[in-house]
Amino acid sequence: MSLAEIKNLSVKMGIQEILHGVSLDVPKGSIVAVLGANGVGKTTLMRAISGVYRVTSGEILIEGQPITNMASHKIVERGVCQAPEGRQIFSNMSVRENLVLGGGSHGLAELDKVLALFPLLKERMGQGAGSLSGGEQQMLCIARALMAKPKLLLLDEPSLGLAPKLVALIFQLVARIREEGVSILIVEQNARAALKVADHAHVIDDGRIVLSGPSAELQTDPRIVEAYLGGHVA
Repeated sequence: MSLAEIKNLSVKMGIQEILHGVSLDVPKGSIVAVLGANGVGKTTLMRAISGVYRVTSGEILIEGQPITNMASHKIVERGVCQAPEGRQIFSNMSVRENLVLGGGSHGLAELDKVLALFPLLKERMGQGAGSLSGGEQQMLCIARALMAKPKLLLLDEPSLGLAPKLVALIFQLVARIREEGVSILIVEQNARAALKVADHAHVIDDGRIVLSGPSAELQTDPRIVEAYLGGHVA
């Protein structure tokens, strides 16, 4: 059963169409990856789902109910939360204050559960968020989104700018979040890491889905290997 359905989605910026009829599903309890290079529409897709960008045509459904072009806070109430590209934490606030803001109407109800996933943040609760390392900031960004108890977590380039060891840690956490019952849509340039954790993947190019399939199959697809995995299968 699909938690989220994206149907024939198009998004324009001025006169330029960025997304052209994108369709994909996120089954309940799954991780779905959207792969592609910079500037092909991955972030536009995420921002359209979360209500930041207006959808020109098409439909977004959560549990069969439309959320297309709803206000962002209403979309959060429907169970969709985003950890945005570039982290966008409140650097002048403490870790705790960032998490409190993420909780919204849920308050601190999810705090213990979130800190169990991110024990490092528990040690940093009183620390300024801007003083955290890059990896810690990414953890805070994801933890803040989880505070609103999402059904669907949108992760936009969570590995961006991180060292390989931290990338591996972030994706281990992504797998653990799914084990907690949260469905995940992740957009990534790091195809190797994303395919290892995702159940299903789509490749987007020039605003269109050009290839889709189970992640296990795409890891050995010659087109994926050549374009995204450095010409060989790990």
